[in-house]
Amino acid sequence: MDGSALRWVGGMLLALAALGPSQAGAQVYRCGSHSYSQVACTGGRPVGTKPHRVTDKSRPPPQDRAVAARRAPLSAEERRECRALDVRLRDEKRRLRAKGEAATLEDEMPLVHAQKRFRELKC
Repeated sequence: MDGSALRWVGGMLLALAALGPSQAGAQVYRCGSHSYSQVACTGGRPVGTKPHRVTDKSRPPPQDRAVAARRAPLSAEERRECRALDVRLRDEKRRLRAKGEAATLEDEMPLVHAQKRFRELKC
């Protein structure tokens, strides 16, 4: 490329950079099935007005949908019992892991009873 072509390209880049920020905030409207406009049209609706959804990966995920669906037909009391059993099962499993190989059948029975009730309720 010669010097004049480089100056022309540089000038175009500067012009595009100057236009970029002013056009970035422009509203776009959908006026038909395949037509869009920057000017509001009859029956048109704004496009892209929803804010971008950002996921916070440091937060724990919400309750599993399958668990919520499985517990939906239960009564309020049964759902409370299921939530209590969730905690109890987690605690019993942790207690058994802490005992390791020294765990006896009597040590495992509270976990077995909690699991049985969990299945009976269909938590």
